[in-house]
Amino acid sequence: MLQIHTTVTEVPYTNAYLKKTMNKKTTFLTAFLILMVSLSGCLGSGRGNGGNDENNDGHDGDMGSPEEVNAEDYNVLYIGHSFGRIFAQTLQDYAHTAGFTNHSQFIEMSGGVSGAPDALWADDGHRENIKDYLDTGEIDVFIMICCSIEFMKSDFQSDAAIWNFTSYAVDKNPNIRIGLAMPWKDFPGDYENASEYATNSTLDILPYWVNLSQDLSVDFPNNEIFTFHHGAVAYELREMFEAGELEGDIEQLQGWKQTSVFTDAKGHAGQIMIDTGTLIWLHAIHGVEPLDMPEFTQWNTDIRVIADSVLDEQNQE
Repeated sequence: MLQIHTTVTEVPYTNAYLKKTMNKKTTFLTAFLILMVSLSGCLGSGRGNGGNDENNDGHDGDMGSPEEVNAEDYNVLYIGHSFGRIFAQTLQDYAHTAGFTNHSQFIEMSGGVSGAPDALWADDGHRENIKDYLDTGEIDVFIMICCSIEFMKSDFQSDAAIWNFTSYAVDKNPNIRIGLAMPWKDFPGDYENASEYATNSTLDILPYWVNLSQDLSVDFPNNEIFTFHHGAVAYELREMFEAGELEGDIEQLQGWKQTSVFTDAKGHAGQIMIDTGTLIWLHAIHGVEPLDMPEFTQWNTDIRVIADSVLDEQNQE
């Protein structure tokens, strides 16, 4: 059982962060409250989480260790829950296929709410493990995933833990890149169709996630701060499935990993979502265009086109 401590040591905020948090937007408050309820599973509250995501394949904790960080490699550290962990795991093979043979992936994973930035910062064990990675001075990319409770309860305006982690990361790794990942809404079976599932979802809070990253960029101007929404793949695949556009690949919304969009009620990713979502990660971290990757012959559907379409939509927002 993870022990979550309520005392958090915070770094001083600079002007951009203070200005943002002191001028919280109050419009669309009702929509925010609805969205908070719909994303309660991302926060780990409610059904069947108990602090650890279901279907975590036995990878609660870290993958790799700080002792394995090699200065000659391009080292990517992901911290968070299973709605990001599986993509971080798969990313290493994708990066190698794309020609980035020195890509090394490290993961500090904790399920549900305990994998959000604020919970990881508050937990002594996870925070110190993450610091051990950063203390090597050889981490090139540091990925955190939405959503902290503070971010949700502040009308999507603030997340002190992201500043805390970033400040520490930059101090130890001056040229580090910071990535903020956005997952998808869980419990997809609770929604009658793809349209309802995409309503009041992470699609709606992505602009606020981007705003947060822009404020972070102001306070850390010498580091690249970027966001990406691999969760958008879930909404796209569900819509395509319901339209009959995944025939020959996907047989059901939830079920066996190879033939379903989701594997369980919680909404963990099926293989087609893993493969497509990892293309979003590859683009975010290495700048590889999905259509430049080799064709995925295991799928009748060209998932590169799906990923490319998702990226185009995000670029137009």
